[in-house]
Amino acid sequence: MADEVRIAAAIDVGSNSVHLLLTELGGEVLRDESELLGLWAMVDMEGFIPDDGLAALVEVLTRYVSEVKAEGADPITLLATEPLRRASNRSRVRAAVLEATGLELNVLSHEEEALLTVLGVLDGEPTQEPLMVLDVGGGSSEVVLLEPGADPVIGVVPVGSARLTAQHVEDDPPTAEEVFELRAEAHHLFSSLPTGHPVRGIVVGGSGTNLIRLTTEEGDEDTPDSGLIDVERTAKAIEIVKASPSAQLVESYGLRERRVLQMAAGASLIEAALDCYNLSALEASDASLREGTIIACEQAGDAWREELVRLVVGS
Repeated sequence: MADEVRIAAAIDVGSNSVHLLLTELGGEVLRDESELLGLWAMVDMEGFIPDDGLAALVEVLTRYVSEVKAEGADPITLLATEPLRRASNRSRVRAAVLEATGLELNVLSHEEEALLTVLGVLDGEPTQEPLMVLDVGGGSSEVVLLEPGADPVIGVVPVGSARLTAQHVEDDPPTAEEVFELRAEAHHLFSSLPTGHPVRGIVVGGSGTNLIRLTTEEGDEDTPDSGLIDVERTAKAIEIVKASPSAQLVESYGLRERRVLQMAAGASLIEAALDCYNLSALEASDASLREGTIIACEQAGDAWREELVRLVVGS
């Protein structure tokens, strides 16, 4: 008799969206989808998640959990990042989620988020070369510097593409002055991050993958450099965003409006990372902390949060 296929799910409450990943362990991705809620804006404005935002979050999580249980997922892990780290009512939110779903909502530290992302990007394998992994979120960004056999070094940028946009952009499309402010602030923030000398860089998150979509010419999808982002490509993305209203780019490229509005900020953060670590290009990866969480749960069980450094280093 063939071995039974095991299925696992990770559901991530982020600044922009609630994102579900359902996958066969070691095999096929069954579902990879998200619902935009924009919790970062609620927390930035109120300091907490208001009742309507909480109701929407509980509805999405309850639906996702019910659906993946019906598909046989075990374990199902719920995660939360920047909006819940900052929300003054996170205990109430976690209690409401537990009551509705029967599952704990794990509010991750910046370090846990970064390490799970590395696990996902590297598919659970330790790095074989000096590496930088950049995760551009909506509310914050993390940089992880890795050396073979050494503990990871983690730096945190207190803005992501959504928050940096809210701080500096009012116009659609953004003006040249607003873009200048985005780039200047991104470079300023990266100048305070830990030093390192990676020979390879990877960017994860929607800012990287959507930048690739925005700047890929027809017929170039399968070229060797199609998944690489260099300073010329970040500049090209910013010029495209500056030239047209978001509604036009949504129609032309099939991107979500919120992603287009945040593109100039995301490109500025990627550009700053390239400059800070003297890298010629970054690889754009679709993997994330959700893949990393499924790997961590498989390898360390209920102790996955305590075992993250060991899992990343491979010791």
